[in-house]
Amino acid sequence: MRLLILGAGGFIGRTAVREAAAAGWEVTGLVRTGEAARRVAEAGGTPHRFTVTDPGTWAETARDARAVIDLIQPRLPARMTRRAARQVGAARRETTSGVLRTLGSLPADRCPLLVSVSGVDDLDPGEERTVSHTSPLRTAPYGFARIGLPVRRLIEQSGLPAVHVYLGNMVYGPGKGFGDVIVPGLARRRIPVLGSGNNRLPIVHVEDAARALVHVAGLDGVAGRSFVATDGTATTLGELFGETARLLGAPAPRRLPRWLTAAAVGGVAAETLTLDTAADVSALAETGFVLRHPSIREGLPATLEEVNR
Repeated sequence: MRLLILGAGGFIGRTAVREAAAAGWEVTGLVRTGEAARRVAEAGGTPHRFTVTDPGTWAETARDARAVIDLIQPRLPARMTRRAARQVGAARRETTSGVLRTLGSLPADRCPLLVSVSGVDDLDPGEERTVSHTSPLRTAPYGFARIGLPVRRLIEQSGLPAVHVYLGNMVYGPGKGFGDVIVPGLARRRIPVLGSGNNRLPIVHVEDAARALVHVAGLDGVAGRSFVATDGTATTLGELFGETARLLGAPAPRRLPRWLTAAAVGGVAAETLTLDTAADVSALAETGFVLRHPSIREGLPATLEEVNR
């Protein structure tokens, strides 16, 4: 089976390339830089340089593939304010429109399944404060849903076959935000717990996020469906940061009052990181998917071992 991964040189992307190649997929990583191409090759995939807005640079590569996993993400600012979210959202919609134009240029019987990736902010947790594959989309913007919801609408309007996977509000592991920023910040006691830290934060290890996307890409009859991909635990933000600090041998992280949180990271990021909701991952589990890191008890030691290499 052939699989295309857009944004294959990124945090989740290169992990998805590695996991897909190990599972026997023929993987093409669509990239825009030489450095990203190197990462794809090291992970076991075939890099292909492309331009999102120009179908001619990758339409033939997509023809007859089983699926395309879209992991393209604009660069995020240090503070995600509402203004910044509007700018990031506009960039994300532009790239998604390019992806849809390319896939739409292919004959219907040769068009791959689009695996659309977003976060659980897009889903309305309802009165029970739980998100699942049956949750409706939010009607009022909240957190990173300001970016994800308009993208979902574009995909639905295109009429192309797509499945929607919602990852946890924090994808942790070696690299990018967690391994490169939060871990060293906690080691030096420079990263605080935002607010009370008692909020249940849907999280997932990067390997399980990548594996879930590849797994869904290989399923039959999933066009139009949604899946939630988190570890399914009720881990709080305070527990995540506190346990990471403990494993590092560092002091417990300080707490940043909620009224200062938005000033520190931006209002949109504050909403996402202080979201209090549980996640029902039964739909994904029923397809046979098994987590490699079912909780931070397994995921954090593996992360820190990789970070310290």
